[in-house]
Amino acid sequence: MKTIVALGAGLAAMPLIRQTMRNVVLPSDSYKLVVVAPNTHMLFPLAMPRVLVPGAMSEDKVLLPVSSQFSEYPSDKFQFLQGTAESLTPESNQLSVKSVDGNMTELSYDYLIIATGSSSRDNTPWKTLGTTEKTKERLFEIRNEVEQAKTIVIAGGGATGTETAGEFGFEYAQSGKKAVYFVYNDELPLVADMIPKVRRQAKLELERQKVKLIPNSKVTKVTTASGKETVLEITDKSGKTNELKAGAYISATGVIPNASFAPASMLDAGGFIKQTTTLQAEGHDNIFVAGDVGSLEISKAMVAAAQTDHLVKYLPGHILGGEAIATYTPDTKNVYAITLGRSKATGQMNGWKLPGFIVSRVKRNFFSEQAPDMAKGKKTSSTTFEK
Repeated sequence: MKTIVALGAGLAAMPLIRQTMRNVVLPSDSYKLVVVAPNTHMLFPLAMPRVLVPGAMSEDKVLLPVSSQFSEYPSDKFQFLQGTAESLTPESNQLSVKSVDGNMTELSYDYLIIATGSSSRDNTPWKTLGTTEKTKERLFEIRNEVEQAKTIVIAGGGATGTETAGEFGFEYAQSGKKAVYFVYNDELPLVADMIPKVRRQAKLELERQKVKLIPNSKVTKVTTASGKETVLEITDKSGKTNELKAGAYISATGVIPNASFAPASMLDAGGFIKQTTTLQAEGHDNIFVAGDVGSLEISKAMVAAAQTDHLVKYLPGHILGGEAIATYTPDTKNVYAITLGRSKATGQMNGWKLPGFIVSRVKRNFFSEQAPDMAKGKKTSSTTFEK
């Protein structure tokens, strides 16, 4: 019997797992699937800016048990190993796995799907922090810090940081309950490939919510002072530094790929697994890569969905019939939907600014209503495979 190993249990991995079981493993007597992941629950990261606000959204909306999918499969065709990949030897199709209890397991595979995603840089649960237990523990810590804080500082001017500033501005700053600061390293919030009109709108809405903006700056040093206060060194583009004390500090300064198990020859300079335009690992035709861990596109939920959709479509024919995988074409539309609290939003599509009220209505729950079917592997954010 041939073995397919899938690494990961997140947004990209869960639909790939289910659709591979449905379309390859279960209809055939020749395959089994082994899933390796440290988490027992899939994290739905899009809604985390609101989940971090105490009482705003339950963690149950964004942490969905993988058992909702995995319990359906027969044990002779499916296995879930709770652990992490420690080392990959692609020349011999071997993978070393360290379980959560510390035991080592050696796996041989015929096909390998890598969808391990990424991790946040500063121990903030924008992504799974190893196990589900550690993720929940850190989430509860942040909520507790927020409840006790008089001053909240959010750093990182991308979509996640901007949405988080909007959530905390809506909840605390506009009413004067707490001071909320937003530190970002540009003239305007949001990423540079977004149109200036959208970025200016985000700035305006945050100002209306009385969020204190610190542009053209970044946090360069974090020191935990006596008690529960954090001292932040903030450096602007001229090199001038200032000190800011925070009762709660929330960093949203990017991600790093979960690819430390792969040999250096498989990684690019940023530590991402080198992908071909057929979403295969460069030089290894039996290894497939989807989502944040891959080098082809930026780390973004819509990208993970598009790459997953492509592999769901072409993997069965490739594995069962030796068919070529079609070339994947990256999406260049630059679609963004940015919430700015619970009543304001902005966004863009194809270089056009979207009406804020439409974005706010569509994304009023951060798309969390889609999360259960994603955890079950029945859909991605862009495609429904099963009703």
